[in-house]
Amino acid sequence: MGKEREPFFKTLPSVLRYDPIEEIMIGSRKVGKSHPAFIIAEVGANHRGDINVAFRAIDNAVAAGADAVKFQHLTGMKIAADTVIYDSWHGKEIGPLSSFYKTAELPYEWTPELVGYAKSRGIMFLSTPFDKEAVDVLAKANVAAYKVASYELTDDILLRYIAQQGKPVIISTGMAYLEEVAHAVRVIQETGNMQIIILHCVSIYPPQEGDLNLRAITTLQEAFKLPIGYSDHSKPPYHGAPVAAVTLGACVIEKHVTDTRKGGSNDDPNSLEPAEFKRMVEEIRAAEAALHGTGIKQPVVREGHPDDEIFDRFARRSVYAARDLKAGELLTEEMVITLRPWGGIAPKDLGLFLGKKLSHDVSGRSPLTPNVFSA
Repeated sequence: MGKEREPFFKTLPSVLRYDPIEEIMIGSRKVGKSHPAFIIAEVGANHRGDINVAFRAIDNAVAAGADAVKFQHLTGMKIAADTVIYDSWHGKEIGPLSSFYKTAELPYEWTPELVGYAKSRGIMFLSTPFDKEAVDVLAKANVAAYKVASYELTDDILLRYIAQQGKPVIISTGMAYLEEVAHAVRVIQETGNMQIIILHCVSIYPPQEGDLNLRAITTLQEAFKLPIGYSDHSKPPYHGAPVAAVTLGACVIEKHVTDTRKGGSNDDPNSLEPAEFKRMVEEIRAAEAALHGTGIKQPVVREGHPDDEIFDRFARRSVYAARDLKAGELLTEEMVITLRPWGGIAPKDLGLFLGKKLSHDVSGRSPLTPNVFSA
């Protein structure tokens, strides 16, 4: 047999010209594998052009326990050309792509109000900029980080401009090959910005469970030695994938939130409603608690109850007399039974006593102890 081929990610063009990064500061929050997952409530187009709905989305994110609420700063004319698009299922003309995105526009003049309201509610405000003007608007608002959508992963011009702001950059990687992710990381790093978080993502709305490929999280961790997270588009109300992602080490979770899936925006149908989002956050935090520990297999010691699991060992079996036993009898396996609780010879030590003579009578269903045998 020939030499085993190295994992393909080790053959990537040089990306990690710098030391691996374990954690990144987003505002005052440390984000990395040794910290609780940074949970982003993605509003996207779910404000539906109404700032009051946007305010309500911030409230919902707070109530659900999210760490950040995220919007999208875009205008139809700057994100897409006027190319006519069609319904892929029915062949029906939808219209210019730029007009399609117009329904998702967030008026840039809302920014100071949304940022101020999020701050008043104690939640971090983030947004995805889709053009340089949007980056400038967010820079003026002093956002703590920038998010790059999957579709913009290959836009070196926008990536470079975002990276030059000197803030952490969170990049989604839907549709991407590993080489494309590597290229985007290099573009950001070459500006001198090392604050990169990569999100595994599948850009299907919604994907099937079998499409999610969550093990790619591990691949990204091994390939880039950067904080890795997960952006989920699973069909609501399913939210098991974000919980599973956290068990694989995802340090950021992004999921759409809406006040109602019947709201009419492009993002509403694939979003969690407030109670569902809150449940997802609770299950993520429960999963994180379950992952705590040293990994050493030993009895659990709880603060205030240090003997709980040790005490439960009392219920383990030990060797008991299967019938009334008389002094002088030689012990055979047929003369014993193993019963709870512990109190006599351990079953693993029975072989040490087989064939030995009893020095005392032992009543049936009583524990056998070493002192009932002749020396």
